[in-house]
Amino acid sequence: MNKNRQLVSCIQQRINEDKPLIQVVVGPRQVGKTTALQSALAGKGVYKSADSPVPLNAEVLREWWDEAAKCEDRLLAVDEIQKVTNWAEAVKQLWDQSEGMKLVLTGSSALLVEKGLSETLAGRFELIRAEHWNLREAQETFGMSTRDFIEFGCYPGAAPFLNDVSRWSAYVRDSIVEPALGRDLLQLHPVDSPSLLRQVFGVAVSLPAQIVSLNKVQGELQGRGTIPTIKTYLHLLSQAFLVSGVEKYSASTFRSRKSIPKLVVHDNALVKAFERPVTASIEAERFGHYFENVVGARFIEAGWETYYWKHRNYEADYVVLGPGGECYAVEVKSGETTLAALKGAFEFCKLNKSFEPRLISLVGQRVDGIESLDAEEVLSLSRLSSKVL
Repeated sequence: MNKNRQLVSCIQQRINEDKPLIQVVVGPRQVGKTTALQSALAGKGVYKSADSPVPLNAEVLREWWDEAAKCEDRLLAVDEIQKVTNWAEAVKQLWDQSEGMKLVLTGSSALLVEKGLSETLAGRFELIRAEHWNLREAQETFGMSTRDFIEFGCYPGAAPFLNDVSRWSAYVRDSIVEPALGRDLLQLHPVDSPSLLRQVFGVAVSLPAQIVSLNKVQGELQGRGTIPTIKTYLHLLSQAFLVSGVEKYSASTFRSRKSIPKLVVHDNALVKAFERPVTASIEAERFGHYFENVVGARFIEAGWETYYWKHRNYEADYVVLGPGGECYAVEVKSGETTLAALKGAFEFCKLNKSFEPRLISLVGQRVDGIESLDAEEVLSLSRLSSKVL
């Protein structure tokens, strides 16, 4: 698989160095982290999984460490490290007391970074960021069409069930969403109301690529949730690689953080799996939201700084800053459009001279007066690749 080749190559390159730092592979559930890690190890060292329904005691890390220290490779790999209680302190002690050991850790939540790496292991680690699958990977591995990728996303474990959408939907809900919510988040962060967290997730996936005030989210909830609580839960969903609240672009960082969020779901499987009925075809307007959402998700996951912009009657779907210095105001259209319908991007660029307007058209339309980005190239963006637009 293309994604595994990229991840495997990156992990192998790091652990083959003479004195590598701790390598941390972080990314969503069910995207191939474990498969890539085991392939990269190729039977070397000691591999252990901490993915237990209940947290493991940190003492288990010392047992695993001692086992790995006796191996010729002196290499330990621990999957889902965040499931070990007080893992960061234990790893720091073991790492600082040992010479010549190599350590690879994986985790399914960016809370891994917040709750251990940044504070306890500062200066001792490097991150390898895994991502949701992009269009090219879905095409090469599963023969997915662009439309199917937009509608169903791509979790590799779910893809074989696409001939039975109800079964596919159940797999996504039970094997991907529930472990991410019920195990990754609730074990890592104190949540006063797990049912409210699930409701916030449900509201978010029903409104992909839509600018939604937290008051509106609050109004959709069955239980009582304060605005600060909802904001916290949206942050947790982002850290679990499920939903991000994209901020409005402003030269002032403070103003951006105070803005109404635009909800972007990281993989459209999470949107489709909760449609009712899930077997119904997606209407054109709704499909437009799907397309706009998957474009935003690709920018985010590929490491682009991603915002939206809205002022009076003007709106730019996304404002993005890329790793190659790209500064674009992007309009996303799933059907035919006109130059007048793209006025938001032009107005933004008039006010922000360093940006250029761009159109991403699913139907491949070219509009005089604005440059286009190829839709399939955008949907194939990857942090693991050097590809830029």
